[in-house]
Amino acid sequence: MSGATSLSRHLAGRVVAEVTEPSPGTIAIHFSDGGTLTVSRHREGMAAALHEAEDSGTPAAASGPRPTRRQREYLEFIKRFMHRYGVAPAESDIQAHFLVSAPSVNQMVRTLERRGFIERTYDWFGKAVPRSIRVTWDG
Repeated sequence: MSGATSLSRHLAGRVVAEVTEPSPGTIAIHFSDGGTLTVSRHREGMAAALHEAEDSGTPAAASGPRPTRRQREYLEFIKRFMHRYGVAPAESDIQAHFLVSAPSVNQMVRTLERRGFIERTYDWFGKAVPRSIRVTWDG
């Protein structure tokens, strides 16, 4: 198995949380699970190193998934809305706040639910009950 194949197998399905430039010629891609991919340019070519969350002393499973910056913005908005109005926002409230399309909001809400940051209540037909979002992320 080549190095590129091995690296792509380790990167498959990961969510990028942030990209930084710790030094000239080097980029660090930080993943939501705590891992980091560092790519450096050298005279001889490129070098890549993958540092798993366990390297920092905190196992990825113990720390759990972390939201991306945009997901965090949505979660914080939902929390503020619930604190202010006493009910969860409708997807149309989220749409108006972020100035995005209805499908974009729906996709983000589904992603937040799939990643375990929120929970929703469903009726007998499997349809989400309006304003039933409950934030489970404690960040």
